Amino acid sequence: MFENVSEHLDEAVRLAERCPEKYKVPCFEALIRVLAEPDSFQRQSGSASGLPLDRPSETPLFTRNGFHEPTDSTVSQQQGHRGPIFLDQYQIPSLSISRVYHLNGESYRIIVKDLNERTISKKQVKLALLLGVGELLTEDSPVFSKDRLIEVCREYSAYDAPNFASHMKKQRDMFIAQGNGWSLTVPGQQRAAEAIKELGILM
Repeated sequence: MFENVSEHLDEAVRLAERCPEKYKVPCFEALIRVLAEPDSFQRQSGSASGLPLDRPSETPLFTRNGFHEPTDSTVSQQQGHRGPIFLDQYQIPSLSISRVYHLNGESYRIIVKDLNERTISKKQVKLALLLGVGELLTEDSPVFSKDRLIEVCREYSAYDAPNFASHMKKQRDMFIAQGNGWSLTVPGQQRAAEAIKELGILM
């Protein structure tokens, strides 16, 4: 169907945005796998959709906007492994992780000394990116709270109370408001991976 996944990355991101909020990242990952297998839609010639429909467990489920929403079993298989998948997808060396984070089971702490940013707004954004990955590695979800971000910003002298919320709103491509906090988008996870690699080298 598609010969080059990289050429259709924007399409995958666009389609993933149509998924329910909590399924955006799993949808994106599923789309990437589908795009990487161009023959997967042609294996069942008798099906108009190209998908094998002879087994009930493989019957596609169409929901909002006609887009496929992952079943509970699909989501449960992906949950619990998103941290390792993230590290492998962006080829982040373990040394970089150990230089940026102190990981202790289900908890973590950002330990990098220098964020390599001059302005408070950029420091806040970078800390938010690092928090999202920290949560992904320990809680399997890139969602972090407002209170946690304020706490870590104060530790790095990067808390600007009057402009705190506006700094996040300006980065809508990387952060999505979720409850009393934010979640990293796919572009946000990509930028976070770049930041971790950069900070790992600088130390």
